[in-house]
Amino acid sequence: MKKFLFCTTALAVAGAFALSGEANAAAKPLKIGVGGFMAAQMGVGSNSGSFEDNGTADTADDTNKRDSFNQLQDTEIYFTGSTKMDNGTTLSVTVQLEGDQVAAGSIDESYMKLTGGFGDIRLGSTTGPVSVLKKTAPYVGFRLDGGDTNNYISVPANATASSSTNQTTSGDAMKIVYISPVVAGGLRLGVAYTPSLTSTSNAAAAIAGNNTSEVQVMEATLSYEAKMGTSDVKLDIGSESTSGNTNDTHRGYRAGINVTAGGITVGGGIAKRDNLNSEKSNTTNTDERNSFDLGIKYATGAYTFGIAMAHGEHDTAAGASDQVDKWGVGMTYGLSTGVTLAAGYYYADFDDSAEAAADNNDGHALIGQIKVSF
Repeated sequence: MKKFLFCTTALAVAGAFALSGEANAAAKPLKIGVGGFMAAQMGVGSNSGSFEDNGTADTADDTNKRDSFNQLQDTEIYFTGSTKMDNGTTLSVTVQLEGDQVAAGSIDESYMKLTGGFGDIRLGSTTGPVSVLKKTAPYVGFRLDGGDTNNYISVPANATASSSTNQTTSGDAMKIVYISPVVAGGLRLGVAYTPSLTSTSNAAAAIAGNNTSEVQVMEATLSYEAKMGTSDVKLDIGSESTSGNTNDTHRGYRAGINVTAGGITVGGGIAKRDNLNSEKSNTTNTDERNSFDLGIKYATGAYTFGIAMAHGEHDTAAGASDQVDKWGVGMTYGLSTGVTLAAGYYYADFDDSAEAAADNNDGHALIGQIKVSF
């Protein structure tokens, strides 16, 4: 698949620029626009008493106890621009700037994109096609497959199960992405190669056998979207494979479907991750994971309501596994152009294969948010 991706990318890029002609020399330079969003969030959460007390009677030793109230903010500023060449190919650039003090890095995604009859080619730090084309439960308010609820209901340090049905090992690392044009009435193919997840320099990835610190990712996905009668059907199936040292190899699969009829959308996703190296089986480094999510939402006017649940398991030893269960109800309201209110009630239960009080937790959260897009 790596050779296919390289050949497809090289031919498309060469064609895009070679056919542009000398007329482009007089074309106006690309202009950058600014967009993005800012979300202000507040809520209250609870955690089990035994988890907060670490299983000890002396409250002075509590290390897991947090305030029930929490406030956070999520801000991103997008710098984008595009130009259309004489051959019809559109070249665009995107740089996403993290705008909050707690952000791990100042830049999120940063990539160049070529779009035309050949499809969509992305070069740089960006999300892979398995994530771009995925279909999950139609979450409303706040998602159950990320950290939204974890900011209010604490995840025990030793609880390793995930409720996400995505295969996102490559994250926003530097990669080559190709997404085909829509064919056969709604079918699209996406493939990507990520040379390194850990490299902090411009040097080629060091891949020296089992002692390498580098992790490389190949991913591929098929997406289908079509209208069937009065319903819109969207589905996907994808996979990824990582290579690196013994503890950084796995193969993952996912699939999802959404069906919309009128204002109602139902759907969900499933994911499975397996070890590529059998030596990791039944150890703390195992990648044996399973997860699924289900949901339904209803949109009417400026309001959208939804209910969803998610479950995940991670095998940690022979006959033992960590588990997580989440469910919630949420709503959003379009207050004005670009301004959205969101609120929801959520429950999460984290079960570690060990029975220690500090390794198991469950709790509730009530969250509200105002988000402005610009």
